[in-house]
Amino acid sequence: MGSVVLIVINTTGLTLDQLADAWRHVHDASAADEADPLVLDCARRLAADPGGEQAHVWVSGLVAMSGYLAWRPGQAAEGAALDALRAAAKALGDQPCAHDSHPYEAETGLLEDEIWRGDNGLLTGALAGPVLCPQNVAGWARLAVDVIAPFTVRRIPAGAPKYHHSRIRSLSGIVNDYPYVDPHEELIDEATCLPDRPTRGVLAGYLVTMNATCWYAASERITDRAVLDAMIKGVEAAVPLLGDGPCTHSPGEHPDTRDPDYTNQAGYLLRSPGGRAEIAEYYGWDEEDEDDQEDEPLDAWVCPAFLHDLADETLAALTAGLRSFEAAGAAAEG
Repeated sequence: MGSVVLIVINTTGLTLDQLADAWRHVHDASAADEADPLVLDCARRLAADPGGEQAHVWVSGLVAMSGYLAWRPGQAAEGAALDALRAAAKALGDQPCAHDSHPYEAETGLLEDEIWRGDNGLLTGALAGPVLCPQNVAGWARLAVDVIAPFTVRRIPAGAPKYHHSRIRSLSGIVNDYPYVDPHEELIDEATCLPDRPTRGVLAGYLVTMNATCWYAASERITDRAVLDAMIKGVEAAVPLLGDGPCTHSPGEHPDTRDPDYTNQAGYLLRSPGGRAEIAEYYGWDEEDEDDQEDEPLDAWVCPAFLHDLADETLAALTAGLRSFEAAGAAAEG
């Protein structure tokens, strides 16, 4: 992090290579006083000319720092980054293009929310061709917005990672009561998979999956207490990560999670831009009408108030199941 401290002092005199190196050192555990100036500088440059010839450079910088921006950035840094990325997505996305497809479209089925990992080519790609095509740069800007603030941008290609669909199938067998894998191992694996600093989408997806599977874990089908202990521990660890953001939704606008199979699918689709696009596609979000206000409030899936309530419901079910498990054990011993 030493190079980042130097950059906090002065960003204007640095070369592009030095800036790029600094961006790569900004991550989810970075201190705000070190990371925010880099974000604000990059966002300022992008906002000054969001459709310009250098826009790909600043979009690349914000993509590289999106791990930090998706966790707990300073409010000013987050707002500036989102505003600049949205302006770039609009300005670049409106430019003509002769390509049938763009590289970012293929990435959505491969990427989880961690779009900052790997090389998107925006800094190293040839000035001609699809990599630096304005439509491709706009696509990366939209992906970054969706990771930082899920469901607030449209025109994300639908398609969750193959591994996520595999997990959905495995857990679907469990929630529909015909598991074709060991449910004890699957549920423990799921309970322990949450990163220390998850994005909003990954955190929401984790809690939604825990809710979808809690009824099975709390039933007599589970014969190992370790499953209940792991799920309770996982949910309890996830709740403090939600924060206490205000709820902006009207009564009845939070998602209906009474169908475990549907909820199970949503749990993994929430964890990637392409997966969230599948949810949006299911709800009929019209990608051509960015100002349509009649659609389902899909951002309710990541609403802290909704997720707090869902976690409370999940913990209540798991705790009741643990009491029943302990009572059955005591009766057997007696």
